Amino acid sequence: MAQSITLETYISLEKEFGKAIAEKVTTLLDFSFAQAEKKVEEVATQKKLEIKDELSKELASKADIAIIKAEISVVRQEIEVVRSEIAILESKLEKKITIYFLILLATMIILNKDSLTLIAQLLGLVK
Repeated sequence: MAQSITLETYISLEKEFGKAIAEKVTTLLDFSFAQAEKKVEEVATQKKLEIKDELSKELASKADIAIIKAEISVVRQEIEVVRSEIAILESKLEKKITIYFLILLATMIILNKDSLTLIAQLLGLVK
């Protein structure tokens, strides 16, 4: 959008310096406005390209996303392996706890003769 001087400015120039000089000044100002506008457009284009380059550096590309997806897949597989190992350990621990409980119960029964009488009464062997 080319700028131009206002009509009032042209009339003032014409009154002050004459028609020929007013026309030359108007032409010169119009040319200056056009050159300034071209320079502004060039700078704006350059800045847009710089911003685009900066954004391109900051944004992830499709290749970056594919790499991340592959890494996530590997991590998920590792998580599944850990879960299965935890399940195995839980079952082993449950067996050990059961064995320890039975050993403790047997020890209590053997060492305490009153408990033998109580168990016999509970089972109905002794009245």
